[in-house]
Amino acid sequence: MNARPPDFERLLKAAVLKILQETPSVPMETDLNPSNLGTREYWDDTYSTELQNYEDSNGVDVGEIWFGFESERRIVNWISKMDILKSAQILDIGSGNGSMLLSLHKNEYTNLTGIDYSEAAVSLATKVATDRRINTITYRLADITASAEAQQSVPEIFDRKFDLCIDKGTYDAVCLAPENSKEKRVAYMENVAKILHSDGYLIVTSCNWTKDELITQFTDFTFIDELPAPHFQFGGRSGNTVTALVFKHPVQR
Repeated sequence: MNARPPDFERLLKAAVLKILQETPSVPMETDLNPSNLGTREYWDDTYSTELQNYEDSNGVDVGEIWFGFESERRIVNWISKMDILKSAQILDIGSGNGSMLLSLHKNEYTNLTGIDYSEAAVSLATKVATDRRINTITYRLADITASAEAQQSVPEIFDRKFDLCIDKGTYDAVCLAPENSKEKRVAYMENVAKILHSDGYLIVTSCNWTKDELITQFTDFTFIDELPAPHFQFGGRSGNTVTALVFKHPVQR
């Protein structure tokens, strides 16, 4: 079995502290530097490895939890606070190994869907749910930045309305795409607006953008709330390890 990578939270904290020390905030209108984290090939390789680790560990090792369990706990707590129905249609955008939806399942939410553009991720998440005999979670191979033509192959996602969409790092990956990043960001916004109910919520968690930057970029959405996140101070500067914001469906024009 492949060796597990170092603890994600520790690496994330170290990276954030380095950024706070050495660089100014990224301007609102500036793209992030391209990265392999924004490519499908990177995530296919990552989740292929995690799927192999899962099988080699007899289902014990489900892989990395993006942003950690605490991030998931904060999201679940917010959803519970808002009294969102247990039967609400919930979509995890970029579901990875399915950990976010497993947390919601444990809290008795019953209408859960995950999409990912990595086939290996969908295979891993589906196997984890199947092995646990969970029938309230459905996974589909789909890209949230898909063109109108590509959407036709996944009507169960793009011809549907969701009460809540959750994004834990996917918008970050879109912004890191080496090619056509700006176009993909526009497609992301348009497609999320299309599949979100008129009174639905979108929760976005990012480690690349600040609160103000996200609000500026999600200009067609209505900012509702900010989820608490760990706060660090280093070298006279301070900031969060992650930013987690809640938006409402775009105002109809």
